[in-house]
Amino acid sequence: MEFLQSLLNQYSPALIPIYKTQEPNLPILLYQGLLEITQGDSIHKGEGSVILEWLPNPSIKFKFSAQEQFSYYLNIGEAYLKLLEIDSSAEILILSVPIIVDENLEITGCLNQPMVLSSNQDLSSVVFHLTNFHKFIGTQVSRKNHICSDRLVLEAGGWRICIDNVENLTDVINSLKSKGGYTITHVGKLERSDKKLFTPKEAEEVLECLHWFISLCRGFRISPILLVGHNSSGKKIWEKWHDDQLISPWKKVNSWFIDSTTLNAQSINELFAGFLTLWQTNTWNDSIRLAIHWYLESNAQAGAVQGSIILLQAAFELLAVTLLVEHKGIFTEQEFNKYKAADKLRYLLAECGISPEIPSTLTNLLQAANPKELNWSDGVQALTETRNALIHANLKKRQRLLNRSFVEKIDIVNLGLWYLELVLLNIFGYRGKYLSRVAHQEFKHENIQTVPWV
Repeated sequence: MEFLQSLLNQYSPALIPIYKTQEPNLPILLYQGLLEITQGDSIHKGEGSVILEWLPNPSIKFKFSAQEQFSYYLNIGEAYLKLLEIDSSAEILILSVPIIVDENLEITGCLNQPMVLSSNQDLSSVVFHLTNFHKFIGTQVSRKNHICSDRLVLEAGGWRICIDNVENLTDVINSLKSKGGYTITHVGKLERSDKKLFTPKEAEEVLECLHWFISLCRGFRISPILLVGHNSSGKKIWEKWHDDQLISPWKKVNSWFIDSTTLNAQSINELFAGFLTLWQTNTWNDSIRLAIHWYLESNAQAGAVQGSIILLQAAFELLAVTLLVEHKGIFTEQEFNKYKAADKLRYLLAECGISPEIPSTLTNLLQAANPKELNWSDGVQALTETRNALIHANLKKRQRLLNRSFVEKIDIVNLGLWYLELVLLNIFGYRGKYLSRVAHQEFKHENIQTVPWV
């Protein structure tokens, strides 16, 4: 027993979620106690609760009940809610007229803005929670009586972020796959690498960057939620409950991120460092947001396969201008504007060390591209000509391209997403392995490849 304890002490303890979901979509109680609602000149006190509800979309709701007769004084619409036992308040929207519940009058509603609990002190660390993220095999941490490889560490720009799988994550994800919706799958911790204090605003700026980074990893939107800040003694001194977080319900999508496989910690950390460096520049910040937004929407097939193809091209043209004109100055804007979309994409791929050829595994697309069919010279031509047929009102192009088989169009979408994932990984300086969506091997691990520019 002493030996086991000695072994456990050699590793950092796993992070413990402050808020948990025992099953997908179960509400989380955030506060229960005395409430005060103000609407106009009317002020009412009573008992109630604040709850995070997941369905149909994540939102923070409240219930308020009191014995007093306030039915003529509170109306559906905007009001102000104060949590009396923790001295925090926010604008709310009353959604129901008072009804009698156990001889009390009860109303319900939702938050109109984040609820912030603050002592106006600087922070030593912030704990956050993630929904629907991948299970991964990372660095080792200790749990009650065993060691597990449950941690992803990101360190860059003077910040250190640890993200841990929750305990029994395999069971959690299996339940999530069965029921859909949302559940907390990971808990994280943000702190300064030098252990210095920081403001809540600084923390939120880094966590916004993390939102875009882990969304790129997952293939749909994930965001740090239920933020809890602590001082150097570990006391909770700040908390923020968002009602407007951009998070997606569980869905089966592919991404480049190697889940359920041993991560190359150094490569992932270098990727985050490159991401954060560009994120903090005026040249790249908006382009990163837009390119990842279009990637996520295309990956989710917003607008079906046709919409995905259009969104992919928008991302390529944005990244080509940002990288080749604004960042590296290889072309002037006037020079670059003279090129067709296909040429811009070829220059972008060439600069990133990516072949424009159609991979041999995309057999349906290769068959369509041969000289007897569409006579496409490479994947770039396949992607851009299909996109042009979708957005330009040319009957001949539509008849030639849009009546192709569905499997050919799926190949084009996968090809475009593969290009886009590799372009983004290259721009952010990634040099590790990735899960190729165009490899199509029988076993998932056989689709893991090293990025082509290494």
